[in-house]
Formats: sequence, structure tokens, C-alpha cells
Amino acid sequence: MRNEKVPIDMSSEQKEILGSLSKRQLMYIAGGGLILYAYIPIVFKMLSGAGWIIASIAALCSAAPTLTIIFFLGFIKVEKFNINRDYYYVSVK
Repeated sequence: MRNEKVPIDMSSEQKEILGSLSKRQLMYIAGGGLILYAYIPIVFKMLSGAGWIIASIAALCSAAPTLTIIFFLGFIKVEKFNINRDYYYVSVK
């Protein structure tokens, strides 16, 4: 079989939003933002009696796991297979 050189990278996804984000990554950011919008005000209101600084720190600490998961699944690749983490975890049995 003959190999042909392709002048563009066919394995990566198209960065369509401002040239730096793909639609999949934008969906992760939007979904994560909606999740954070749903529970961060609740955490802040629960601890607002202790002061706004304590409530802000608690809100940031409660947002950290969600932000970590969004960043990990949306932006980190598995270099061995050259695919994104979300696709990798769906395809691994």
C-alpha cells in the first residue's frame, strides 16, 4: 500500500471558536459553568453568616473539583493514542 503525505493534521479536532477552542471544549466550559452557577450561590449563602471572605473561600474550594474535572476531560490528551480523555474513557472497557 502506498503512503501519502497529508499537509494538515487529520487527527486533531478543528479549533472553530476564536481559533483556540473546539465545539466539544466549548460544551465542556458551558456545561461546567452551568453546574457552577447552580451550586456556588447556594454554598455562598449557606456560609455568608460567617463573613464574605469565608463564604468566598468555601465557594472557591467547592468549585475546584468541578473545574478540575472539566479541564481534565476537555483539554488533556492521552498522548499514547493521540485522543482526548473523554473519548479515551468512553472507548476503554
